[in-house]
Amino acid sequence: MRMNRRNLLTMLPLAAGAPNLAAAQVVAAGDVRFLHGVASGDPLPDAVVIWTRVTPVDPGAATPVDWVVAEDPTFTDVVATGRAETGPVRDHTVKVDVGALKPGTDYWYRFSVGTVTSPSGRTRTLPIGPVKEVVLAFVTCALYPNGLFNAYDHIAKSDKLDAVIELGDYIYEYGAAPDDYGMVNGVKLGRIPEPAHDLVTLADYRTRYAQYRRDPDLQAAHARAPWICVWDDHEVANDTWKGGAENHHEKTEGAFDDRKAAALRAWYEWIPARDPVPGRAFEAINRSFDFGDLMSLTMLESRLTARSYQLEYDRPGDIPFVIYDVSDPKARKRVTDPAVLAKLGESPRGAPLPAPYAYGPDVEAIEAFISNPDRQMLGTTQEVWLARTLAASVAAGKPWQVIGNEVIMARARSPKIAEMLGEQGVQIALAKMPASIRPQAKQLIDVMSYDQPFDLDGWDGYPAARARFDGILKALGGGNPIVVSGDSHAFWLNQLRELGGGPTLAVEFGVSAITSPSIGEYAGFQLGDVFVAQRGEVTFCDQLAKGYVRLTLTHEAAHGELIAVPITEKPYEARVLAAWRLRPTQGVGILALERV
Repeated sequence: MRMNRRNLLTMLPLAAGAPNLAAAQVVAAGDVRFLHGVASGDPLPDAVVIWTRVTPVDPGAATPVDWVVAEDPTFTDVVATGRAETGPVRDHTVKVDVGALKPGTDYWYRFSVGTVTSPSGRTRTLPIGPVKEVVLAFVTCALYPNGLFNAYDHIAKSDKLDAVIELGDYIYEYGAAPDDYGMVNGVKLGRIPEPAHDLVTLADYRTRYAQYRRDPDLQAAHARAPWICVWDDHEVANDTWKGGAENHHEKTEGAFDDRKAAALRAWYEWIPARDPVPGRAFEAINRSFDFGDLMSLTMLESRLTARSYQLEYDRPGDIPFVIYDVSDPKARKRVTDPAVLAKLGESPRGAPLPAPYAYGPDVEAIEAFISNPDRQMLGTTQEVWLARTLAASVAAGKPWQVIGNEVIMARARSPKIAEMLGEQGVQIALAKMPASIRPQAKQLIDVMSYDQPFDLDGWDGYPAARARFDGILKALGGGNPIVVSGDSHAFWLNQLRELGGGPTLAVEFGVSAITSPSIGEYAGFQLGDVFVAQRGEVTFCDQLAKGYVRLTLTHEAAHGELIAVPITEKPYEARVLAAWRLRPTQGVGILALERV
């Protein structure tokens, strides 16, 4: 059966209420274990979602689960208790939206079945009124086989932490074949994905979430503070858009809507986020959170709701190629002479062209495709919501408007690697790569040497949507927007301006991966230096370090730290890779960043 937005909701038991246990055998006390820890999320001033999963001896059994919330870690001062019911219909997960809580308050919570008790977790409600300081940790891109989740461990040990903001790619859908993503390290570290094939069915996605949530570092980070999460693409399949994905093949994997329905059902089961609101598009998880008089956090959804098809440089058939005269590599000329084209067209299919001719991307055609004003990243409905949400934050006098965003927003041109390294340097870099990827890397280096946008899957592939976003910021007339973005597996600091110049409208922190490899790692050198040298909106870029971004906000300044955390061994040593301070100002635009 093909899924649509209407019957997606009917499939999801979380949206319909607790499962009916009348016909199921209820497990006895002591017949369960808590193997996946606890979690909390989506904090409000008077409420927070708490989560756990029970593992019954009988996987077909249903379980009544007691929960308790207290104002102290010893559970002496209990403020709320209750019972939830779960079972196989929702993969034995438990999610409770606990209300009637006090604003700006730390709480501790745990679950039990009879005498069997879960680990306890710590959470915090949102403040109301005057707030001195907010500390947030931003995370993204956790490829299980490629490394240890040390960054989660480091976050769990934070002295002060109001919330963890997860920007997507919480899991990855790839399998455990030798050439699957991250499996070189996966074999070395003994981190083999479960199941061993690409995720397609509901059982597949549930199994992968269960494996992730057995990781002690991830459990510790969830138990430390509430999480506010959105998905990106890998929660479904690589490079998703509203109608499909690069890593989805209908002939062998069935209808994309079916796969998406399974993936999102598992996401809502395993992530401590509120369930879908009836009548609202199932895919729309954009929402906002107010931290007193200090800041607002606005979370965007840019994958499944409205995103138009994206071009990919490495996807066969996506990029049109034309013939260039490359006799002068610094001044390549497109060949338009019909006689020359006819002669060159006689070359064997796939063979190199005779000098001085070569195939290259049709830059004009790429720009024409991506510049179509009808192409969407957020969609009209979300853009209107975003404008109203940010305007309300500015009108309320909050100095900071933080925007959680799945993919890099800054304009960055393709990195001219050959210009930076020289021909000898390129050959050295290629020699360091695995032989299996050298031909693709060589082709990519050549394609990137043309003047075109770097990341067509990011906002650079949707210039009309980016222009509308810039217009929203400019129309605010005040506030200090800070965009924090995931997806790229690299650290960035970018200054976002309108096309053509003008004041900096927002600063963007790009969050590196928890473990996922970057294009810079495959290049074998610090590719980030190339982006910075090309100027534009990129102020800083590190393509090698892994970790997370810690953002500390006060009324006097926003302090952003790029925390680098090794991924291949324990014990590890984390460090502050770089840090900047931004002071608030009035009117359109923001002040210059201060490196600290």
